[in-house]
Amino acid sequence: MNGKNSAEAVHAAGSSSANVSLDTAEYIKAEKIALALVARAEQCTHGLKYKLEKKKIPVDIIQKVLDHLVELNLVNDLRYAQLWLKMKIGRGNKGPRMLSLLLKAKGIDNETIDAALAAVLTPEVEIMLLKSCLDKATQDKKDRANIINAKTPDDSRNAIRRFLKMEGFSVETIDSYFNE
Repeated sequence: MNGKNSAEAVHAAGSSSANVSLDTAEYIKAEKIALALVARAEQCTHGLKYKLEKKKIPVDIIQKVLDHLVELNLVNDLRYAQLWLKMKIGRGNKGPRMLSLLLKAKGIDNETIDAALAAVLTPEVEIMLLKSCLDKATQDKKDRANIINAKTPDDSRNAIRRFLKMEGFSVETIDSYFNE
């Protein structure tokens, strides 16, 4: 090997290790930011990715950090969705359809949303949420007008049923409410 080739080899090896240490530094920085966010509040992968992207962290580093945090179960979209649903249901102003759409907007996949809804929306909780949504509807002028201006009790009941179906309540839950 002549002098020029060995110098190029040393330079190439040196720059390779510099890239590795640069990647390591970026990874440590990204993981530190991610852990601080996770320590502050439950995070979903999509939201955490977005926050790290805003910090100008390279996408490949973000993915490595997310994979590691998911592997450690520090980030778990199902747990996030269940906690988020419990918080929103506690406020009681949105039906299952809107809750599902809001989770979708947060980057939660349909399978995880369905699993979270199944875990959190027990029949008792769904009836409680239905009653809260119905209370909200009677406060909203447009919805109240559809219910109050009905010509017969059957028309009123049908207007309530349509409203509850639009909110995403199951037929079984709606029937259960009317059979109470």
